[in-house]
Amino acid sequence: MANEVTGDEPEHGEPESSEKYEERSADRLIFFSDAVTAIAITLLALDLPAPNGATVSAFWASFRQNDGIYLAFLVSFVTIAASWSDHHDAFKHIKRGDPRLRFLNMIWLLMIILVPFATKLLTGNGHDDLTVHAFRWGFYALVQVLTSAALFVMVRHMVSQHLEEPGSAARDRSASDWRTYGPMLGFGLSIPVFFVTTYGWVLWFAVPLLVIRLRRRWQGNRPNRR
Repeated sequence: MANEVTGDEPEHGEPESSEKYEERSADRLIFFSDAVTAIAITLLALDLPAPNGATVSAFWASFRQNDGIYLAFLVSFVTIAASWSDHHDAFKHIKRGDPRLRFLNMIWLLMIILVPFATKLLTGNGHDDLTVHAFRWGFYALVQVLTSAALFVMVRHMVSQHLEEPGSAARDRSASDWRTYGPMLGFGLSIPVFFVTTYGWVLWFAVPLLVIRLRRRWQGNRPNRR
């Protein structure tokens, strides 16, 4: 009875209540990130031009006039989808959140919502000027680099602050790190290349594929530990 009067039990219950709050905070962070990503990937399609024509040939000719816009849409769709998938895998073992994680996640979301804007820059006028082309495509690449970098920092923070469930597989964290290396290197290296040639975008695909091969070779050379 004395404990009830003095309020000792509520004090002992505070850590448990705080833990539940942190768990809900992590869930809300994931749900919010999913919603924002869904909106961003939907916005990509709003400015797609609709082909027109009374015949199939006319329709196809109209489509080909804007093939660059459709290609940019597909590239951005894939990049956002891949970023969301990496975010999903990185957060699958999270147990609780903290203010720094929320801050880092907001930076990641800022980059995600900039992708539709950066996509418009890819298809804008002025591509005959190499410098203009470099700044537009370089900006798009920079957004992707910062997206991957933000996710990488978030994963490192979750590990260092023990925000994940106890016993989370280190192999999963290693795989998450490798998935960020490819985009960071591929998009990052393309930025200076765009000031020399318009084919810097080749690195967006070539470097991640090379990183995947290196990862498989590295994992194949590692001794199996149980």
